[in-house]
Amino acid sequence: MPQYMLVSHHGTELPAGFELTPEMIQGVIRKYNDWIAKTQQAGHLVSLNKLKDRDPGRHLTGFGDKQVVTDGPYAETKEVIGGYWIITAANYDEAVRIASDCPTLEFGGRIEVREVEDLSAMS
Repeated sequence: MPQYMLVSHHGTELPAGFELTPEMIQGVIRKYNDWIAKTQQAGHLVSLNKLKDRDPGRHLTGFGDKQVVTDGPYAETKEVIGGYWIITAANYDEAVRIASDCPTLEFGGRIEVREVEDLSAMS
């Protein structure tokens, strides 16, 4: 069955006047855990990872041996990748349906759905 990567993108700033309380954070975590459990129980979840919130990561750019490594994302960045899930689905329609109730969408983020290339025949 094909695999799809669901990439969670979210904003770096809260709306003006919005304050996130510890209880709200626990509620968000609970919603993600519930969605992950549901996806796993349905047999779709292959793997997942959350990226560190306060780690800007590194960006490599260049061509050949002329490469530049910079810290990222940049201060003006309005959106970051928070994590990803690898799921199985029959096709893009099913992958989109599975992603459609991900909590990322409930909190103003977006989900990028990409099919994973099967490279098992190359090894």
